[in-house]
Formats: sequence, structure tokens, C-alpha cells
Amino acid sequence: MAVLASASAAVFGAIALTLFLLPGQHGAPQPAAQPAASPSVTGPRCRGTACEGGSPMDMRCATAPETLAERVTATGASVQLRYSRECGTSWTRMWGARIGDQIESEAVGGVRTYRAEVEDRAEADTYVHTAMTATRPGTLVRTCYTPTADGGRECFEARVGRDPEPTPRTRTSPPSTT
Repeated sequence: MAVLASASAAVFGAIALTLFLLPGQHGAPQPAAQPAASPSVTGPRCRGTACEGGSPMDMRCATAPETLAERVTATGASVQLRYSRECGTSWTRMWGARIGDQIESEAVGGVRTYRAEVEDRAEADTYVHTAMTATRPGTLVRTCYTPTADGGRECFEARVGRDPEPTPRTRTSPPSTT
């Protein structure tokens, strides 16, 4: 009798396990959901005039910019003119500033000046940047820093560098003299 009870329990367990694992049954483990293939999110989200007024961070133009010029102001804040070759834009960023300090940035002869202000303690402890303006090699860009107190407006300019010249091709054999 004990053998019959053991055999019945084993068969019952096997049936229950089989029903539990059948696809489409409630409580059955489902295959793990595969992550949706996401498009490659590399490179900037804009170029040139399409970036005008945009955030260099949000538009992914600040990943590897050039620093055109940098100054430490009379109040100790640092100010940089930045240029993204990939995006064809320039902007200004500052750090080490105080609440109320302002920066502005423009392409000389451009249509718009962009401003940014340190608004709270969190911004004072990190970078604050202006919106971008479209620039190209040779463009003169200007930035000004205005402290909330202790000093006057400080401005400086820089010219966006030239694109690198193409590398001349080297010949692997001497030119023909025939």
C-alpha cells in the first residue's frame, strides 16, 4: 500500500509539474522578455543652424568640444568659450560662480546673444552654460561675464579655428617619367 501511495504521489507530481510548465497556462513561467532593440544613440542631435538656441548638453554637442579661450575672472569664476566641430556651434560655460552671476555668448555679427545666470546653490556648484549659436571656422565669438557683486563686466573673444587641412596623399611609387 505504501508503494502504491508513493507511486501515485510521484505520478500526481509529474502531472502537476507538466501542467504548470505548459505554455499559455496561468502561472507558467514565460520566456524572458527580450529588450527592444534601441537605435544607436551616438553623435549629436543637430548641426549648424538646427542647433541655434539649443542646449549643448541636451543636443549632445558637449561630448568633445574644443575650448577656444578660458579666463579666470576677478571674482574667481572660470569662464570658457567652447566650440563643437561636430555640431558647428559655440557656447560659453562657467563654474565657480555665485548666485546671480551671468554669462552671455554671441557670434560677432550674429543675430542673437544667449545669456545664462546662476540661479541657485546647485548651479553655483556645477557648470552653467549658455545656449548654442551656429558658428563655423573663422567665426569670431565673444563672451561676457557679469558678477552679481564685486566687480565689473569682463569680456573676451576668440576665433573658431580652421578645419584641419586634408592630409596630402603620399605616392607609393615615383611618378612616371615617360
